[in-house]
Amino acid sequence: MMLLKNRFIALYSLLLFSTICNAQIEVVHVSLKNFRATGLGSFLNVSLPISDANYITAEGGVQFLKNSDEEELSMIPVLLGFRYTLNKSGSGIYVEPNAGYNFGSSTIGKYDEIGSPISDENGRYVYEKVSGLSTGIGVGYLFEPSGKIQFNVGLRYLRSFGETPVNTFSFRISHAFTFGRRSNQ
Repeated sequence: MMLLKNRFIALYSLLLFSTICNAQIEVVHVSLKNFRATGLGSFLNVSLPISDANYITAEGGVQFLKNSDEEELSMIPVLLGFRYTLNKSGSGIYVEPNAGYNFGSSTIGKYDEIGSPISDENGRYVYEKVSGLSTGIGVGYLFEPSGKIQFNVGLRYLRSFGETPVNTFSFRISHAFTFGRRSNQ
């Protein structure tokens, strides 16, 4: 029942984020232990300019992946970051280190040292825990604003340091949500 509830929450969140964010999408590749999967995710990255080249960023996302063995992984990363454009204009190539917490659940079975599935005291299989502190870095390109919209293409690596570490690689296409104005606008 808990697994069904987690699936519903993950799918509902992905649909809600995708609908609200209009093209805030990413292609995600995840790896941990014996689990590898590629799929789509959705995210909302907002920024607050603190100078022409620097932004404080906040991000929330939803990623739901399934591998060929029908194991599932749901993650909701919540991150704070700092985006710096290399040419100091607020557009062009940027780097964005970030840190936060990754909320997640999985149906990836845990196994003991001889390869037998681990069960809890009620006889139910135990699954890998994927929640934990996360850090990462993104690089990308912010296009010159066209009206109020600024398109963004980027790559991001994120590592979650929970009981089971998770590596996430993403290719992202979005339009930037920026609050406040840069001084040259």
